[in-house]
Amino acid sequence: MAELTSSSNIKAAYKVRGNRNPQRVKPYQALTFLCLVDFFLVVASGGIGISVVEHAYPQISLSQYAPVWLAISVTSLLFFIGLGCYKSLPSDCRNKIPLLCIGFSLPILLITFILFSLKLGDQYSRAWILGWWISGLVALTVGRFISEQMRARMVARKQLTERYAIYGASDDARSMIERMRKHEGIEVVGVFDDRRTRSPREIAGIPVSGGMTDLAALAENGGIDRVVIALPLTALRRIAQLVKSLYALPLTIDIGFDACPSEIINFKSANRVAGSLLIEIFDRPLDGWRSFVKMCEDRALSAILLLFALPFICIVAVAIKLDSPGPVFFRQRRYGFGGRVFEAMKFRTMYVSQTDTLGAQLTRRNDPRITRVGRFLRRTSIDEVPQLFNVLRGEMSLVGPRPHPLAAKAADILYHEAIGHYALRHRVRPGITGWAQVNGWRGETETLVQLQKRVEYDLNYIEHWSLWFDIRILCRTAICVFHNGDVF
Repeated sequence: MAELTSSSNIKAAYKVRGNRNPQRVKPYQALTFLCLVDFFLVVASGGIGISVVEHAYPQISLSQYAPVWLAISVTSLLFFIGLGCYKSLPSDCRNKIPLLCIGFSLPILLITFILFSLKLGDQYSRAWILGWWISGLVALTVGRFISEQMRARMVARKQLTERYAIYGASDDARSMIERMRKHEGIEVVGVFDDRRTRSPREIAGIPVSGGMTDLAALAENGGIDRVVIALPLTALRRIAQLVKSLYALPLTIDIGFDACPSEIINFKSANRVAGSLLIEIFDRPLDGWRSFVKMCEDRALSAILLLFALPFICIVAVAIKLDSPGPVFFRQRRYGFGGRVFEAMKFRTMYVSQTDTLGAQLTRRNDPRITRVGRFLRRTSIDEVPQLFNVLRGEMSLVGPRPHPLAAKAADILYHEAIGHYALRHRVRPGITGWAQVNGWRGETETLVQLQKRVEYDLNYIEHWSLWFDIRILCRTAICVFHNGDVF
């Protein structure tokens, strides 16, 4: 993690940029808001129609219409997402209106067909369905026109921009930056290059702010959404070093080409931005609506679980205090989101004088450091329950790669030294449970193979994340705990 150590000059520069634009909204936050607005308009349009129907036909109740209302609303949202209405912030919010109309019309046609196939159509007002369809299309269209006015105003004020950093002070970078400046919604925040003696002091009016270490520091502070590597493909070693210093951070990394034939834009991971071709190496995991869904899942479920677990937590706390002197909770520094260090909470299971805050000595079976109550807590995985507080604070997630102590080792080698791509696990928040744990890769890591398997499953989870995947892991975790008493 030495690459992520920020220097004083880059922190000062970031502070200046932050003060200049204190109300900045990140693109994925704007897309999440846009998603919620579209969903609200669909729900509200149907709800108003139900109110009209109830007024005209007093014998009709809300409970009769609610299932269809909910089914069409949720299905429309899934269609919006599946049709790509929120993949990236468009230059004009109105250009997704045709897709929104399709995404709203198909669920209404589909569910109406199902109702009539099941001979349930007579129970619902045709005027309500037709009125909802028309009013919904109008609401979505008007909503996008209003959203476009807001977007244009925020872009003009530099409140809604995607921040780019360019690595490579070359002529290609100069022309790339000049075109990006003309493209609304893009802000180039810095140029970086380690060739201090050979690189110019500024490129297209933007100072060359340092090298890889400075770029990583600015990215860690959240000052960058996207990094474009403006180096020739012959400089593979430099590109690899830069990617390695950045890929633990939740941002998009591209290799950029200033001039490229339009025929090769058909690359699967290629995008043309402001006239330049960007080939994506890493994208931001769990961005946009997925980040919002994950946050809602974590906060809602952890709050519910803590509410039910509170009496049990009090009982465990008393048992720990009676068993051995010392605090109830044990706090251990671990690597978290973006490689940042946080304090993970657990019930104390060891004698205070023998606790290992860095995790250099892994726990083993029949470990003499563990108290009598601690053995029971570890065997049943109850010692992990206080990490629900970490989830509420936004430091952890219910499901994700398990956070490891700073000095954890496999075969006497630190984790991040043993696995070259280990830091990719830090691109999402660590979890109380994870895909590796429910597949049996938990407990001691005496060999490199055990660690490699954990990392393999963690990266597989990050790549294929979905809400249903999380639910599946949580269900398997509950089964493992009840059957085996150990999953962490």
